[in-house]
Amino acid sequence: MREMKWEPIAFGQVHVTDSFLREGLDLEIQYLLSLDEKRLLAGFEETAGIRPKAIRYGGWESLEIRGHTMGHYLTALSQLWAMERNQEAYERIERIINTLSQCQREDGYLSAFPEVLFDNVEQEKPAWVPWYTMHKIISGITAAWKYTGIQKAYDIMERLADWVSNRALSWTEEIRQIVLSVEYGGMNDCLYDIFQITGNIKYAMAAHQFDEIPLFEHMAKNQDQLDGLHANTTIPKILGALKRYVVMEEKSPLYLAAAKNFWQMVIEHHTYITGGNSEWEHFGQPNVLDAERTEYNCETCNVYNMLKLSALLFQITGEKKYADYYERAYINSILSSQNHETGMTTYFQPMATGFFKVYSRPYDNFWCCTGTGMESFTKQCEHIYYAQEDCLCINRFVSSEINWVQKGVQIEIEANLLEEQPISITIKEILEQSKYMELRVRIPEWTTDLYRLELSKEMKERIFWYIQDGYFVLAGEWHSKDTLQVFFPMQLQQECLPDNEDVLAFRYGPFVLSANLGTEKMDTTTTGVEVTVPMKEDSIPDNIFLSKDTIAQAQKVSNAIAFQVLDDKGESLLFEPHFLKNNVRYGIYFKQI
Repeated sequence: MREMKWEPIAFGQVHVTDSFLREGLDLEIQYLLSLDEKRLLAGFEETAGIRPKAIRYGGWESLEIRGHTMGHYLTALSQLWAMERNQEAYERIERIINTLSQCQREDGYLSAFPEVLFDNVEQEKPAWVPWYTMHKIISGITAAWKYTGIQKAYDIMERLADWVSNRALSWTEEIRQIVLSVEYGGMNDCLYDIFQITGNIKYAMAAHQFDEIPLFEHMAKNQDQLDGLHANTTIPKILGALKRYVVMEEKSPLYLAAAKNFWQMVIEHHTYITGGNSEWEHFGQPNVLDAERTEYNCETCNVYNMLKLSALLFQITGEKKYADYYERAYINSILSSQNHETGMTTYFQPMATGFFKVYSRPYDNFWCCTGTGMESFTKQCEHIYYAQEDCLCINRFVSSEINWVQKGVQIEIEANLLEEQPISITIKEILEQSKYMELRVRIPEWTTDLYRLELSKEMKERIFWYIQDGYFVLAGEWHSKDTLQVFFPMQLQQECLPDNEDVLAFRYGPFVLSANLGTEKMDTTTTGVEVTVPMKEDSIPDNIFLSKDTIAQAQKVSNAIAFQVLDDKGESLLFEPHFLKNNVRYGIYFKQI
């Protein structure tokens, strides 16, 4: 297996203490435990010829994609167990795995829908996305094994991978191309995972059947071929390519180059200020973003997958830009996707002015973004800390406690998400043999030139520091109770869109700001496959104009991350962190005159 530059420290070793994030986790736990696992398993039992113990849920769980929610749900429960040791989550995992074991055929097939849908794909007959759904099911079972160690989960995973491999390795090239033309999620990604776990080369060979080499070659040559591609189909393909680079012994620079160039293309030419991308789930032409601002922007699943790609690229390369993007998108897209009163999550996040976020209903939608939302809010401990021999890297500023078991070091960070304050890092305990250690702290791209760190006089005699590759690097002899403070001043900044320099949005530190535009007629309609979206309100104009010196005129609200701004009519707009908004019409982008 290819060596990583950085290895993540997360489940079992990191405890998040930030009150806002804990509230979000509590809402997610309440939702997960309110679901009836028997209803999520009903489709599997029906397919296996077993009398269901309950009636299937509605929404997407009544359609051909049924079973995808069970995959996400199992992943979320497994993460919850690993992060919090939630006993009810573990007991549910056990019951689910037992039922899935009963539903699995002798040849390994396991799904909530009959195998004929896979035949239909190969024969170009109507079928929605059976391979996409299979990816979610496999990923959930794999997570159950990785995080709980339940042997029966491993057995199900291996037998299901056998079924997939036997089918995929039997394809002619013609059939393979037909299969790859229908959304298949991250089938390459999850099969490379199973290869990494088991060492069985057959699973890597099957994963390679889902690798789209022509796409990877375009990306490796830095050719932007994204216009018109379905974003949440394409991102997992690239993630699978990068996973191949990680797990295979042979050097395959194509896959790393494809992933790095794809990431850069998306971030530089297809991404809004929140870190989200796409219009009606599809990439558009490079740098055409203002023209595609609608109520259908920024599918939440896209960001979920871009964050997975960013995290893996950081592990491989150690480049700070991936951590910078992760922070921006996590705060302004993922945290923004949750209703902070109900715990429900969004499908789209409109970039057009005057719309609002629409959240899933708990028991009759079950969108793809409902499933990724389950996962996003049960892995808050991820991608904060990374380790490399005697070096610890802090990439995100989250109030948390880390027990770095391998080194015998316990560290506490205080960094309240909702307050401007210095970040405090305390070495709570450190073993004598670990006292010589290096600590790296990311200098975020949003801070001013006045950033600094403070050490006590006594610590300065033992620890020296410098700046390298966008990080504070502190090395030397550490003692228990050592505390340092890092100051990252925030400032109000504006960003324009590449296809219209007169359209701007605002950030304050890591926070994208949006203006409150009222709660009049919060009516919704549906689009696509039962996806709820906001309706336009005629009383709110499409364009609200601000002066070109808005930043100079903006008045900060005392003791709050908020600004009062006057529009061209002299009316006051209140700009606040976008991720905090629930049920209100908003504007992120405004025209300047």
